[in-house]
Amino acid sequence: MLDKKIKRFIYSPSVPIGRAISDLYKKAITICLVCRKDGELLGVLTLSDIKQALLKGVDQKAHISSIMNTSFVSATKSMPLSGLKKLAMKATSFGTGIIDKVPVVDDNKRPVALFSIGQKSARPSTVLLTGGAGYIGSHLSRRLLKEGYRVIVLDKLTFGDGGIRALRKHKNFILVKGDVGDIRTLMKVVPQADYVVHLAGIVGDPAAALNPLQTMEENHFSTKLLIDVCQYYHVSRFVFASSCSVYGVSPSLLSENSRLNPVSLYAQSKLYAERELLRNANNHFHPVILRFGTVYGLSPRMRFDLVANIMTAHAFTKKRITVDGGEQWRPLLHVDDAARACLAMIQAPLEKVQGEIFNVGATKDNFTVASIAKLIAGKCKGVKIEWLNNIKDRRDYRVNFSKIQKCIGFKTAHTVQEGVEEIANAMRRRKFKDWADKKYNNYLTLRNVLETGV
Repeated sequence: MLDKKIKRFIYSPSVPIGRAISDLYKKAITICLVCRKDGELLGVLTLSDIKQALLKGVDQKAHISSIMNTSFVSATKSMPLSGLKKLAMKATSFGTGIIDKVPVVDDNKRPVALFSIGQKSARPSTVLLTGGAGYIGSHLSRRLLKEGYRVIVLDKLTFGDGGIRALRKHKNFILVKGDVGDIRTLMKVVPQADYVVHLAGIVGDPAAALNPLQTMEENHFSTKLLIDVCQYYHVSRFVFASSCSVYGVSPSLLSENSRLNPVSLYAQSKLYAERELLRNANNHFHPVILRFGTVYGLSPRMRFDLVANIMTAHAFTKKRITVDGGEQWRPLLHVDDAARACLAMIQAPLEKVQGEIFNVGATKDNFTVASIAKLIAGKCKGVKIEWLNNIKDRRDYRVNFSKIQKCIGFKTAHTVQEGVEEIANAMRRRKFKDWADKKYNNYLTLRNVLETGV
């Protein structure tokens, strides 16, 4: 296939490396043709070439001419299709092997087109997924691999590797056991990434309250460090998993522009990280913030410390659901829809999502805690609801999710009823006989780590 829209691939030799890599990401292309003022092709440079150069310590302000490949393969306008295909299979770039595009030049060696063999690039785009072994991350890992991405999961494995164990033999999956707060680990993995999805951190109000200092270290300061390293290596698109908990308490239907009122350390730490990301946004660094609703549903790394999940477990095993208060509103979001939203932010046109905040969920899935309990009780025969009035969780908010649909057409694919039925069916199959074990509960697992050091 010939691409005659050649201008977007052409760069001056004096363009700085840092500017070139940012520009390639914006244009969603992986190759630049370095040409003189008169248009003569001097060299070819790929995105991988630039990343390798940065990894070797080449200054971002250095000109691209200093690292371009001058031993490139090109074709003449008169070359037949069969010849172009052979050249495309032989074409190599500096340090990256086979590429899928060959410049076609005129008699004066000026590019007039790029020939593509019509296959996917030999180098799949790489996503660095922090917290990729977790509740959402184990879903997202699978979706990314299915879409053809190379996935690097960076995870401390505090909750084990059960969520991603089945993926470890996949040719495009890499697990790095480590901490986002460790600069040496970040310096190894970030240069390999084209995109970063940041899910890591301490999740949930009870877990975050166990050790406030650790929560700020992992949720705020580690995020700052990750931002710095991403900016150094020009990883331009950064998807951050925040929470609708930042809204706290409000009687209104809340949008992304509503007043924020975090009532817990967890929510505050998410808000601090959001502000840090937006403060660092520029022409070379494009954060996207996703405020997830209260997540529910089956996951390869299952949790039974989430309102819909734990109520379903209690209904099935104890025939009783305990509700404290019940009038508090929660926007519910299926775990797979959270993963789908992350993938959508990677694939959406950059100009539609850069620097944006999106609530993730569906407006119809705002439920009171009481209505969640009644829905679940209706799915399990003989279940009684016990009503208490000792409200400890002050969060109470309803959220409008129209922006994400208007901007990129994203809609949730799962209903709360379906999610509850999924969990109930798993319980019937006795898949979670040990559902009360600490491994399914963030608070209990982290408390055990603090008490035992293991």
